[in-house]
Amino acid sequence: MTTLVSPLDGRAAAAAASPSPAPAAEAPLAIVDELLRDRAAVLARIDRAGRSAGLADLVRTMLVTIAIAGAIFGAAVGIYRGGLQVVYAAVKLPLLMLFTVVVTAPCLSAFNAALGRPWSLQRDLALVLTAMGFGSLLLVAQAPLLLLGALMNMGYHAFILAMFGCAAVAGLGSLFMLGRGIRGQSRRYAWTTALALVSVLAVVGAQMAWTFRPYVVRPRTTSVPFVRAVEGNLIEAVMTSSDSARGVYHRDYAPLPGANGHRDHAPLPGANEASECTGVRP
Repeated sequence: MTTLVSPLDGRAAAAAASPSPAPAAEAPLAIVDELLRDRAAVLARIDRAGRSAGLADLVRTMLVTIAIAGAIFGAAVGIYRGGLQVVYAAVKLPLLMLFTVVVTAPCLSAFNAALGRPWSLQRDLALVLTAMGFGSLLLVAQAPLLLLGALMNMGYHAFILAMFGCAAVAGLGSLFMLGRGIRGQSRRYAWTTALALVSVLAVVGAQMAWTFRPYVVRPRTTSVPFVRAVEGNLIEAVMTSSDSARGVYHRDYAPLPGANGHRDHAPLPGANEASECTGVRP
């Protein structure tokens, strides 16, 4: 007995046997828009995709976001000095953020594994990158404030404090998103993991920022180095700038560029009054 097979049945069987096409890559702007509008959905996507290795589009988008947004904020910082410093700062800010991610993402996986939490290096990298990408978007949103300060000839130390304030706002946003992501993965030792990661981020981020300085350079500086020799620490520099912005100086002289390439010195405001009390003459 002959069995007739419909052509439609044959096409259906062939379609069922053929592999399903790979999902189309999502537009980077759509991912950035979702990050700004619905961060909970992005974190849920990371948690789901971390089990099926489907985070390539998100990771690529966050890398580009950090590079572009960090460069724009860096250029806004460097414009205070102008010239080559605009390029230097635009290059160093994204490097600072990406190097911090490279160090801290494996730490998150290590903390998760040590505390018996679910972990995946790809998912943890995507989470740290996404949090840093969100922070970079907060930075670029504040860049016009620094541009306005530079155009209004804001004082050097006041500008440094303004830059530090912008970075603090962006850092808090990144930490908040990291905390939500860690808690969303598992509530087991979530706060312990978050505090441990914040400690690593604070140390690594501060050291990276200090290593890549200067970002703000005095307009009268004759030569602009890409990086300076490592000396002191970030906290000490912020405290010194805070005192200087209030007119409290810790030295009597400020370097001025000399005509022959050497640096002359000019007394700082209040130096004469201070010398009467300290016995140090200008």
